[in-house]
Amino acid sequence: MLLSHKVRYTVRSIIYLLIGLIFITPLLWMFSTSFKYESQVFERPFVFFHWDQINLDNYKHILTETAFPTWMWNSLFVVVISVVFRLLLSTLAGYAFGYLKFRYSEIIFFFFLTTMFIPYQLTLLPQFIFFRFIGLLDTHWALIIPNIVDILSIFLMRQFFLTFPKELVQAAYIEGSGIFRSFIKIALPLAKTPLLTLGLLSFFMIWDQYYQPLIFLHSKEMYTIPMGLQSFQTQFGKQYAMQMALACLAIIPVLGVFLALQKQFIASIMSSGLKG
Repeated sequence: MLLSHKVRYTVRSIIYLLIGLIFITPLLWMFSTSFKYESQVFERPFVFFHWDQINLDNYKHILTETAFPTWMWNSLFVVVISVVFRLLLSTLAGYAFGYLKFRYSEIIFFFFLTTMFIPYQLTLLPQFIFFRFIGLLDTHWALIIPNIVDILSIFLMRQFFLTFPKELVQAAYIEGSGIFRSFIKIALPLAKTPLLTLGLLSFFMIWDQYYQPLIFLHSKEMYTIPMGLQSFQTQFGKQYAMQMALACLAIIPVLGVFLALQKQFIASIMSSGLKG
């Protein structure tokens, strides 16, 4: 019986290991390619590392001869501002739809949900026309504003406030607190766990956005990291080694944020902070 348990444990571990390798293989290829010359990128047979020919010039070129610091700053600015405003609006809207339940709130929320069925690509042209009309084209606000209001985030926060312990807020009402003060003092601190999860997921999604910068930005000094990656594509082909080096540098902030908050993120998922 004990042997059978060990065999099952070993088989399960091998399967998990293989699945993990499938997911991590693109990252390993990206990392190894960033240290290669262009002529070695698609060589056969594949060599993971040329230990005697490690090319650090890719990183040196990106750090010293490109606008990488500007791209990184632009990405961080867009993502941080977008996430902060998205969390704020999602929390307020989720509290209104999930706890306050004003008149016709269910109907209004239903119309909100129907917008999730509109393909994202269909909204790009109206957004382009609107931003050109108000003069926000080729600015970072053209990237930030569409990310502030996210129906899925509002839905998740509404689901949290549906199961919110109403007695705490009612007790605050009895002590003289109004709606806004009870929200700040009671509801917002208790929503810390879903907000953390929502913030992390939003950070990852906005960081990788490509179509919006491609359509709304024209000036190179306004480029974000995904547009910086595109700049290594010329009429003669792509500079894969350079792109992979830039990609390795670009994931550092994302990896840092996740590693810093991974315990809270996993705990929030385990505690079903975003249960529907």
